[in-house]
Amino acid sequence: MKILVNSGRTVVQGSHVGRKNSPEYLRETSGLRLNPVDMMEMGIDDGELVKATTGDISVVLRVISDETIKRGTGFLPLGPYANTLVGGSTHSTGMPDFKETEVNVEPTEEGISTVGELMRHLGGLPYGR
Repeated sequence: MKILVNSGRTVVQGSHVGRKNSPEYLRETSGLRLNPVDMMEMGIDDGELVKATTGDISVVLRVISDETIKRGTGFLPLGPYANTLVGGSTHSTGMPDFKETEVNVEPTEEGISTVGELMRHLGGLPYGR
């Protein structure tokens, strides 16, 4: 299913930004909030894993059912998972498109990469401890 992902800060994400290797940061930044009707149409339940793909880039995320999310959209807290999907294009604004990134979402049996694994996969260095 194609959805438009909106990304932004959350209180939990912000409170762990200095501890990006922590389980709390991973849990918060890898949680994709979706409308429960969209989840039902995809055959997924709260807490299950999905692969979100844009172009040739994919990340595995944990789904969170959220009735406040408009159908056809999703919310993903800022962090390495959102950054992976958004990419680096800024359209000459100096800021990537953290709003309305079109992604394909499908159920998966794959696991969520740790922040360090994701950074290495993208050719970067993991955050220090």
